[in-house]
Amino acid sequence: MRIHPFFSYNGFQGSEADWTSFISSGIEQAPEWEQPFLLFIREWLNDNTELEVQTSGSTGAAKAWKVPKLAMVNSATLTANYFNCKEETTALLCLPGNFIAGKMMLVRAMTFGWSLKVIKPSTTPLAEIEEPFDFAAFTPMQVASLNDRMLGLLSRFGVGILGGAAVSEMLRKRLSEFCNNLYETYGMAETLSHIAVRKITLEETPFHALDGIVLSVDEVGRLRIHAPHIQADVIQTNDVVELFGKSSFFYKGRYDRMINSGGVKLFAEVIERKLESMIHVPFAIGAVHDEMLGQRVVLYLEANSNIDKERLRDSMKLTLDRFEVPKEIRFLDKLERTESGKIKIIR
Repeated sequence: MRIHPFFSYNGFQGSEADWTSFISSGIEQAPEWEQPFLLFIREWLNDNTELEVQTSGSTGAAKAWKVPKLAMVNSATLTANYFNCKEETTALLCLPGNFIAGKMMLVRAMTFGWSLKVIKPSTTPLAEIEEPFDFAAFTPMQVASLNDRMLGLLSRFGVGILGGAAVSEMLRKRLSEFCNNLYETYGMAETLSHIAVRKITLEETPFHALDGIVLSVDEVGRLRIHAPHIQADVIQTNDVVELFGKSSFFYKGRYDRMINSGGVKLFAEVIERKLESMIHVPFAIGAVHDEMLGQRVVLYLEANSNIDKERLRDSMKLTLDRFEVPKEIRFLDKLERTESGKIKIIR
């Protein structure tokens, strides 16, 4: 696959022959975090029409599969067109190179001739950054850790997109006070990054599909994505949504995280979002079998048993609907996480 002649990687720019030489000479000396990026560029330049990507493993075992390079170019084109980021866009890459989000930043830059600054992924990516960029992608965790100075810098960026996890209510409100240029994205590895976006504003708004994406739902309300630029077959997700027409939706939660408690359908992610502002240790909502209810809601805390359960339960009653309040609170030494740092689903 070709590389745009304007593409630069940490200041390096050249012909495809130059890139081949650059990677060959630099890959062994590169730090471990950077090697996946250089390997990806090398794969991009070879004669194969497909390359391998993998899921994060947040909803099950991580899996890898081959995707056409052209499909990645098509996905990159949708993003570049939507945000009007064409030749010589300055972009910051601070995501891991092992997963689709980091790879797609490279594809956008190589396809459209962006000037890309690549830094080591961390929870504080703007700690040593002084200049704004036209485009950058972050995880919500990375942005949540920014101090006021860093958020002030972020407000000067052209566009910032957040993906890989949901933006919490508390974070959305804080970001809307500082920045008017941030977007939450919806997507997955199977869709080669995002297929829908929404601006982060004080009031929550629905996701809107990018051009050419058509949406529908199945009989239980799970989102189906028609994205011919990625693949001919419809992509069936496990995400339950409230759909408006064929291009907008509110995300409710994963179908496999739906809890049927006494005939009331509850979503673990909805409960978690409501609790984020009041629980200050890592936690997750799950369910266990109940003879009378079918399932009962359980709150798992990554903490010791010194937390006052009754006081916490009383506080939750002020925040949650009656059926959402956990019937049980369990303490764990450590919640299981994926390689990318997400808490794994507790079933």
